Amino acid sequence: MQVHYYEASALCDPGHAPGQPVTLEDYHRTAWQLFTGDTHYPKRERPFIFRVEWLTQERHFFTVRAAGEFPHAEKHHVSLHQGATLTLDWHWVPTVATRLSSTGERLTRSQHIPAPRERWANLITERMQRQGLNVDTQTLSFCPLGEWQHRRNQPQLQRVIWVSAQVSVIDEAAAAQAWLNGVSRLRAYGMGMLCKR
Repeated sequence: MQVHYYEASALCDPGHAPGQPVTLEDYHRTAWQLFTGDTHYPKRERPFIFRVEWLTQERHFFTVRAAGEFPHAEKHHVSLHQGATLTLDWHWVPTVATRLSSTGERLTRSQHIPAPRERWANLITERMQRQGLNVDTQTLSFCPLGEWQHRRNQPQLQRVIWVSAQVSVIDEAAAAQAWLNGVSRLRAYGMGMLCKR
């Protein structure tokens, strides 16, 4: 299957206030500005994914991807046929969902807590299989990128990990959706955009 998509990149300020640390919310707002130009989108609709490379405190490299055209984007395609092998990388915040509080009480809704390092490989393998991609665990590697606040009013830090692996396509339609929509829980904040290496 040939997946056609649009992508644009920009080297810019991450959008944080002077003297303040960069938050994931800052990235989210800057990516929206890069994507929309002057176009209005209905509230809660986010028809793109993005990724940020941290170069310096004031300069970050944004890549924005969408299924449809947007300002300054170029058309690309990727081949995701059954059995195709790709080397991919993406950013990930390793968490697991739980319905238990830190004191052991049952919560009314699940919350995400940091996943122990020894569970990362299994979590990635399971998640990617649901996305139509089988991970070669011999090639799976992790590299911590740092910790960021989600929003300025939330003191808890999100640990961001760079993940790299060789994968093979086991479900073309699911893999195409993963390419266009990302593979991570925090896609709105720059996580989970698959990039070919």
